[in-house]
Amino acid sequence: MKKKEKDDHFATRIPVVLQIHETMLADGLRNKLLYEAIQKSVNENTSFLDIGAGTGVWAILAAKLGAKRVVAVEVEESLIPVIFKLAQENGVADKIQIIHGNSNHVKIRGKFDVIVSELFSTDTFGKETVASFVDLKKRFLAPNGILIPHKLALYAVPAYVEKPIQEFPADLPIKCEFLRSLKLNYSQQILMPERSGTRFLAEPKKLLEIDFQTLETAPSLSNLNSSWDMEDLSEANAIVIFNRSTFTEDIEMDSFGSQSWRVGTYAFVPFEKNSGVLKFVLTLDQKKENWTVSLSSDGSVISQSYSPIFAFTRMRMAQQMTPHKKFSEPKTKAKKKLLR
Repeated sequence: MKKKEKDDHFATRIPVVLQIHETMLADGLRNKLLYEAIQKSVNENTSFLDIGAGTGVWAILAAKLGAKRVVAVEVEESLIPVIFKLAQENGVADKIQIIHGNSNHVKIRGKFDVIVSELFSTDTFGKETVASFVDLKKRFLAPNGILIPHKLALYAVPAYVEKPIQEFPADLPIKCEFLRSLKLNYSQQILMPERSGTRFLAEPKKLLEIDFQTLETAPSLSNLNSSWDMEDLSEANAIVIFNRSTFTEDIEMDSFGSQSWRVGTYAFVPFEKNSGVLKFVLTLDQKKENWTVSLSSDGSVISQSYSPIFAFTRMRMAQQMTPHKKFSEPKTKAKKKLLR
């Protein structure tokens, strides 16, 4: 890649990166609980590694708490100067080693007493994320060292969501049920301002938990399930899923209260029953994601099954049935030459 291309790429990344990390740094719940966990774990004898350091705030705080060695690893090039400038502002630039690279590829001398890592993305429980944690644990974590977070769990709960799927069309006297039925096959995200319109209708139940301290292989993401005996089903229109991070044994965070963590919803058509056992089965594998909501206590009620592949199939079938004319783009001279 030429210098101008590198500069252009660097420039286009800056606003995206700033927006992401503005959201994270404005997340008071996350900041408070992670800082408490770091305070409990770091002293003047601690070697501290921040993997996926972002803006470097945890490395900076560890240095300010007196850690004897602090290393910050970040793969995003545009964040490297941010870590350094913030470390300068806080008077600890000389106490932090900054490494630009992917955690799976970097080589760092020695082991660390505390490793903080938020390598989570849409593939939070998937093979790549798990493999990264197993790798950094084996290569960098000292015996009896601490991983923050060291546990991550996925919870599900039946809920009333004010707008489980965006209502459309706005202010037009036409029906759009076909679009709505397609949208039901895709999970949605509830943004922080919208969570006030969400009510949990039962106790959240754990679908999955991984302990990064002992983890060796990725867990199965198929047929994750739970059920709730509900006296009132009338308002249930979605299953909400959220993560619970364990930073230390007595410091946990539910992502429902965190603006920088995603909260997902799996909307469904409300059942016309007053009560019953509501069952939810979820497969999170990105290539074959699907979920089913049913009343396991009533065999006469048809279960509802959803998947992106169902939406794809319906769209393809509808396309084949739609009378329409298709005009292809004219071939350019360059394309014609290639065809000869």
